Amino acid sequence: MRPGLPSGTSLLVSFARGLGVDTHEIDPLASELLPPVLAQLAAAPRHLGGVAGLYRAAVRATTFGLIDHMVLRTQAIDAHLASALQSGIDQLVILGAGLDARAWRLEVLKDVTVFEVDHPATQRYKRTRMSQMRPPGDIRYVSVDFETERFSSILEGAGFRSAAPSAWIWEGVAMYLPLDAVHDTLGQLTSLAAAGSELAMTYRVPGMLPYGSLGRVAIPAVFAAAGEPLKATLQPHELASAVAPDWDVTFDEDSRGWRKLTGSTANASRSFLSERLAIVKRRG
Repeated sequence: MRPGLPSGTSLLVSFARGLGVDTHEIDPLASELLPPVLAQLAAAPRHLGGVAGLYRAAVRATTFGLIDHMVLRTQAIDAHLASALQSGIDQLVILGAGLDARAWRLEVLKDVTVFEVDHPATQRYKRTRMSQMRPPGDIRYVSVDFETERFSSILEGAGFRSAAPSAWIWEGVAMYLPLDAVHDTLGQLTSLAAAGSELAMTYRVPGMLPYGSLGRVAIPAVFAAAGEPLKATLQPHELASAVAPDWDVTFDEDSRGWRKLTGSTANASRSFLSERLAIVKRRG
């Protein structure tokens, strides 16, 4: 993490959400959260008239499918969240929230208490950027240094009700953690989640990097050079074992499945098929 800025990956995710793949706005607040140059690039299609489509297509191509992948991931989790809240869940925890703007942009969350759990530095940046905007609902920032603190003990102090069902989002984080930290996070989460709670989490499977032997060397090297090395991988059956017997896996697909789920116009990119989205539900 660079001083004064969120992680590079959180900036890229917010940029992708802000740019989108067509005229449908995924995240109209991305420009508020991004540094000026990225904000201008994300918002450029609004000012380009008839060539906006060409601009988007060029950015989508030069990012090797990253824009499409992030749009699909966002849309799939949004769709799941809307479905989960229909059961009466009224509290959402976003672990490693980064520049996630769901609490601000999703109408379904206006009557839901949203706990954004993240590193203090990231939250300072985000709160500063959003300080001129009135929160649309109950948003609670829960600052946690994941290397030295346990979020399970801090969340309840912020008003989280462990006796009531909850929704959880853990998006784009597990792959950057050691495997034991992934298991520890799932354990903390399980200790707080009542029966009927639902978790949407993404994870990376091994052996799925594109471009053959070159990709297997170059792609991890790029992430490592950016200060965010890829770490944990899980096979789908290992993820199912990790959450058993407390949770049932109700959905576990790569971006091809996300596209079917959402009917999105974004494309499932071969470059990112190693990332999967799992939806799990806490047993009664």
